[in-house]
Amino acid sequence: MPPVETKERACRVLIIEDDQDDVFLFKRALDSARSILDREIECEQVDNGLDAIFLVSREEITDKLPDVLVLDLNMPRLDGVKFLKSLRRSLLLKDLPVFVLTTSTAPAIHEEAMRAGADKVFVKPNDAEALLAIALEIVGAAIARMSRGSAAAQ
Repeated sequence: MPPVETKERACRVLIIEDDQDDVFLFKRALDSARSILDREIECEQVDNGLDAIFLVSREEITDKLPDVLVLDLNMPRLDGVKFLKSLRRSLLLKDLPVFVLTTSTAPAIHEEAMRAGADKVFVKPNDAEALLAIALEIVGAAIARMSRGSAAAQ
């Protein structure tokens, strides 16, 4: 009997970022990561924490929750730290991986984000190669988590 081919589900990334230039650059890094990893990556974007809370709350019902969130800290309506605190209060969303990508180099800001529930904090780099390395780490962590989840479901 021939082996059955199984199509891997796309990795779903939600970018929460208000600077459209940063969104463009990170999506470009994700396109490169898609080629390197040979894995489909679906990407959505919202420009503030409030819209992100509404989106992930709605998607938890429809079973289309992102596999990973990429979060800026300085945003209108609801900043990144307040978003993290709100997200981590939800029992259904508390384990959703969140990676912060910020321009801040201040250790106190990074520590505050980690205490609020970030999985890791990255400083936004100035070159495409460094941004690609960050994108690969983020998507790699999401894929590893997806693999653990599908193995546990079997």
